[in-house]
Parts: sequence; C-alpha cells; structure tokens
Amino acid sequence: MDAYQRPNGLTETAVLMSLTNALGWLIVDWSKPHAATTFWLFTILILVGYLVIWFYWKGRNWARILVLLTSLLCLYNLRYFLRGGIIEQVMIGSEAVLAVFLLFWLNSGNVKSFFRAPKNTQTEPSA
Repeated sequence: MDAYQRPNGLTETAVLMSLTNALGWLIVDWSKPHAATTFWLFTILILVGYLVIWFYWKGRNWARILVLLTSLLCLYNLRYFLRGGIIEQVMIGSEAVLAVFLLFWLNSGNVKSFFRAPKNTQTEPSA
C-alpha cells in the first residue's frame, strides 16, 4: 500500500469513535442541580470530538495524534469502571476496547504513513 492509499478500517474506526463519542450524553445525571450546564459542556466537548473525527477521517496527522492521546485517556478512565452504573461501564469499556485497537493500529507502518503523507488542501486546480 502506498502512502496515499486510504487504509482499510479508517471509515469503520471513525464510525465507532462517533458512536462512543455520543455516549457522553447518556451519563448526564439530570437529578443534579447543574445538569443543564453539564449537558451543554458535554455537548461542546462532543462537537469538538466530532470535528477531530472528521479531520481524522480526512487523514490529518494532527487528528491522529489527538485520537492517540484520547485513547490513552480512555485507558486511564478504566479506573472508574467499577464506580459507575451499567451505562458508565458500557461507555468506559467500549471506549477502552476501541482505544487499545487504535493505539496499535494507528501506529502501524501503513496507517502512520498515510496520515503523514502530504494532503492536497486545494479544492480546485490553480490557473
């Protein structure tokens, strides 16, 4: 595979990250006094996450690096696995499984070379 060919699994991992990203809305505790603030904070973070996922799907290396750092954070979050309810456990567990895969896959030679290859940022040919 040359550096410009999209690696197999890029779209699938972007979809999986999009799904786990949305799980953040499920853990808002509406019985707390500042639930609306928490919801809007989560919404902003989730939207930023979708922006990163978009650029990841487009093959930007900086987005790959952010995904790798987020994967490390997901593994760190495993310390909360037994503290939460079933929704939190599903969220933390699914993110951790995806994180382990991404940490290996995004550092494989073919995938890394795709992200590091120069991207054409022009939308139309110059005259």
